[in-house]
Amino acid sequence: MKLSALGHPTRLEIVKKLTEGEQYLSEIAKAVGVSRALAKVHLKKLKEAGIVETKIVTLEDEARALRYYSLVDFQINLSPKILMEVK
Repeated sequence: MKLSALGHPTRLEIVKKLTEGEQYLSEIAKAVGVSRALAKVHLKKLKEAGIVETKIVTLEDEARALRYYSLVDFQINLSPKILMEVK
């Protein structure tokens, strides 16, 4: 997991929103006040960092599908030694 992905305020807001449960792109974008395109860029970085995962749900009419985003279960263990090594 790359914690540097959490270094952008918008990505932190996205993670905060996802603590409420899985969300689709439009919900996330609206909640954090960015365009869908920009939200998608941030979500991609969070996914690459192993913080977010996706699930595609096909609607009943099968004409379209929604991609849902959710947080991956993880723990962060910090010790004074680790913090001393941060530059």
